[in-house]
Amino acid sequence: MLNSNERDESQRENIEQRRAFIKQWAEYVRTHDDVEWSRQQNKLINSQLRSANAAAEQGDTDPVRFLEATDRLRDR
Repeated sequence: MLNSNERDESQRENIEQRRAFIKQWAEYVRTHDDVEWSRQQNKLINSQLRSANAAAEQGDTDPVRFLEATDRLRDR
C-alpha cells in the first residue's frame, strides 16, 4: 500500500503523463490531415470490435452480461 507521499507523487506523474498525451495528440491532429487520422481511428476501432467479437465467439465473454453492464453505466 502506498503512503500519502507516494500516492501524491503517483497522482502528479499520472496528471503529467495525461497532459503530455493530450498535447501530443493535439499536435498530431493539427499537423495531419483529417482523412489520415480519421482512417487511423477507424482501424483502431475496427480492430477492437474484431477482438471483442472473436472473444465472444470463443466464449471468453458473456454478451448478455456485457450489455447489462453497459446499460448500468449508461443509466448513471
